[in-house]
Amino acid sequence: RSLKPNGGGGTDHAWGGNYMMMGGAVSGGKIVGKYPEVLTDDGPEIIERGRIIPTLSWDEIIAPIAEWAGVSHGSVKEVCPNIDNFPESQRIKASDLFVDFTG
Repeated sequence: RSLKPNGGGGTDHAWGGNYMMMGGAVSGGKIVGKYPEVLTDDGPEIIERGRIIPTLSWDEIIAPIAEWAGVSHGSVKEVCPNIDNFPESQRIKASDLFVDFTG
């Protein structure tokens, strides 16, 4: 959702979202990603009308889940075709999300 109200007093759709994982294989108790430090119009992740640019792409979230589900590291691009648009250094690893993941 956007940070600023629209004409009807509500907020408009934006791009970010929250995801929660549950299950026996999940290495729980973690928050993955980066929360914006500045929520004013001057914040580096804030653009017009209070929309926040996500710090992780959908591909970066799905890739480790796909690997845990059995997709080989070399085939992740077939499941997440935009993964190469984002730096390898910020990608989430399956071993960070799941206990005893060996890949």
